[in-house]
Amino acid sequence: MKKVLTITCLLAACLIALAENSVTGRVLDQATRQAIDYANVSIVREGETVPAGGTITDATGNFTIHNLKDGTYIVTVSFMGYRDITRTVTMAGKAVALGNIMLQEDAQALSEVEVVGQNSSMKFELDKKVFTVDQNIASAGASVTDVLENIPSVDVDQEGNISLRNSEDVEIWINGKPAGLNSENRAQVLQQMPAGTIEKIEVITNPSAKFSPEGSSGIINLVMKKDSKAGFYGSVQAGLSYALAAPWNVPPGGNASFNINFNSGVVDGYFNVGYRYHVSNGGSKTDRYNLNGAGDQELDSSLIRSHLIQDGQQTRRGGGMFTRAGLNFHLAKHSTLGISGFGMVSDPKVMNGHNNYTRTYTLADAAGNITRDYVRQQSGNNWHPGGEATLDYTLDYNNHRLDLSATYNHFTWNQEIDYTQTEAGRDTMYQSQNSYSTDPGIELHADYEWKPTPQSRLEGGYAYTREWGSSRGDAFDVIGGTDKEIYAYYQHTETLMQNHALYVTYGNRFWDKLSIQVGLRGEYYMRHLESTYKNDAGEEKDSYETCPNKKDTAYFQLFPSAYISYDFGNGHELQLNYTRRINRPWGHQINPRMDFSDSTNISYGNVDLLPAYSNNLELNYLKTWERHTLSAGMFWRYREGVVQNIKYMDGDVMKNTYFNLSTRQELGIEVVAKNKLFGEVLQLTTSANFYWNNLAALHDSIVHQGVTIPIDLAGQNIFAGSVRINAQFMFTKNFTGQISANYRSPRVVAQGTTSHSYSIDLGLRHTFLNKQLALALNVRDLLDSRARRNTTWGDGFWQFSENRWHSRNISLILTYNFGNNRQRRGDRGEMQGGRDDSDDSGNMETNGDF
Repeated sequence: MKKVLTITCLLAACLIALAENSVTGRVLDQATRQAIDYANVSIVREGETVPAGGTITDATGNFTIHNLKDGTYIVTVSFMGYRDITRTVTMAGKAVALGNIMLQEDAQALSEVEVVGQNSSMKFELDKKVFTVDQNIASAGASVTDVLENIPSVDVDQEGNISLRNSEDVEIWINGKPAGLNSENRAQVLQQMPAGTIEKIEVITNPSAKFSPEGSSGIINLVMKKDSKAGFYGSVQAGLSYALAAPWNVPPGGNASFNINFNSGVVDGYFNVGYRYHVSNGGSKTDRYNLNGAGDQELDSSLIRSHLIQDGQQTRRGGGMFTRAGLNFHLAKHSTLGISGFGMVSDPKVMNGHNNYTRTYTLADAAGNITRDYVRQQSGNNWHPGGEATLDYTLDYNNHRLDLSATYNHFTWNQEIDYTQTEAGRDTMYQSQNSYSTDPGIELHADYEWKPTPQSRLEGGYAYTREWGSSRGDAFDVIGGTDKEIYAYYQHTETLMQNHALYVTYGNRFWDKLSIQVGLRGEYYMRHLESTYKNDAGEEKDSYETCPNKKDTAYFQLFPSAYISYDFGNGHELQLNYTRRINRPWGHQINPRMDFSDSTNISYGNVDLLPAYSNNLELNYLKTWERHTLSAGMFWRYREGVVQNIKYMDGDVMKNTYFNLSTRQELGIEVVAKNKLFGEVLQLTTSANFYWNNLAALHDSIVHQGVTIPIDLAGQNIFAGSVRINAQFMFTKNFTGQISANYRSPRVVAQGTTSHSYSIDLGLRHTFLNKQLALALNVRDLLDSRARRNTTWGDGFWQFSENRWHSRNISLILTYNFGNNRQRRGDRGEMQGGRDDSDDSGNMETNGDF
């Protein structure tokens, strides 16, 4: 027994000695002082030729080589386009820190290197997926919304609403911050934002406590382009697009943009301005049966009281100018001061939105006899200028990092719509409805990071958010050229939201294999909402029947997060993580303004909505080979107080609003595979999501604005899924192509189901003049199949509806690059299996890679 103990102690001592014998350092570009990821680091014992170890640098340029014996070693750092650098170290039972290692560009080597291959459009990490926009041919001349439609696990419906893993409870951020985007404005902002301004899109399903817990299904982070190459360079782009669907007399759309960047080492900056004019054809269909009794999944013809058929055709025309700029001042060796911002400008009559919508209504009785037949035509304008400005400061010194930022954002959403209703035997009816809203806000962030050892990290910080919004809506009957206000549709709402947040996270890495991170975030949230209505005499009043004019909400909540991951070596990694998240109602969900664009289907918000909470558990596996990557995960999400849209009948008019309903849970698997096939000819990315979805039954009634609304939801269980395939072809070094296809199975919603959907996009790109000139041809929705089809039922109705946001579209885009555009960090091809852990401004480190 003593011998066993002795041997055990000796082995333990040897392991401890080996663990302590490690070399750490950080590799930087000497000119720009930017971290260089994927630089090769090798170590050779003095007098020998066989390496004793090696690694590559991570996203922040750091590296660690463990398990070295005592002795003298030569450390060599190398990277394509830079001169190699060596250091001599002596190991004597303790860790050696080399500090910053500056690599100097080798201009001659750069001029001799020609990279022939495809960059990766999708990069993998255990806790997030990174989509590189530049590598997506279909993104040329497109909007951010168009790009999101082709990202695994992300769906965009016909109104521009975005969902992640079958949930619309998702946050959209810009450069790691909310940036003023909410459910009220983000569909319009993302449609106006050019895809060419985005470097990459990060899909993060379980962010750590460092980040806001908003969005029960996760965060989609848009990382704006912010290049760090030395010199002066830029690009000019122009394009045309045409909707290949009736009506054929609409004009083509187009885009134009100019981008310029410079970096002198002390100051770097960028400026981009672009204009997009888009034209799309869409429409809607509704087949609704008003019933004498409760509807069910299968229509009971014996209950039919009346029948409504609505057929709509829509043409949307609009454009806008989007501009962004930024400057970074490298004040000293370890500190940087930056100022940046973006903005959108618009003209209500020309630039941002003109909407023509013609709806034809046919009403019949139970026997099928037509009782009414009329046409309601909608024509109007909408405009939504806005933007944000950010001031930030970074101090990075001796394993300590401090990030301070202050952001101001301001967005508006305005709409003026005229309606003309014609019907045989009746006078033509004219109406108008207007709505105006504004959402300014500020965000303050202070984040501190300390790495006491190369394997550990402690983070803490504070965030303050303040948003104050105002919305007003009114409606009029136009009689004899005179506006007569419809008082029931007047509404004026003021909101004020404040949120204080503190967080702390700690993580450590053991034996270069096991990583653990735990975090806790506390938030104190306050919201004040005040609404004003008008009575039948046109007088403003403080309440609408039983709805109070003031609604104050305040609460404190804790949001823990935990990650544990293990690296088995040879490209195998496994991670288990847990987070608690929240979905706070905002925007149109709580705005009581009633919309009567469809006079038979009126929608409005509910000021009484409460937040919904979710518990999220994920198990992720990642395996990398030289030319293949496999990411597989299992997720479970349990949500309480889920916010759902509920329909109910008020006479023959359907009304829609939002309520907190019962619980919902999902158990699913997600698999993403990336393969390079036939050399560099084909890069194939395939993603699949399959999940079981359970919506608990609820049989109750709710009194809302003086009306008793029966809620009779049968429990629903469904197995659903989606599949996406993205194939990138390299026919020659200058000629590439892309095919993107996706399929989404039927799934459940409150009071019904959503039908399956599918689509295909195509793209071709050819470069000329040593890649200075590029021509891209894209066809979106080749099969003209993008549509959302719902079947819903409830007390007094059964309904099938179909909505189409846009139609098949073809575009031609020409891009010219100019200036000193040498290949440097950020432009090189994929390396080391294609993982991308970059840590540039705006990227989100989520799981603590130590």
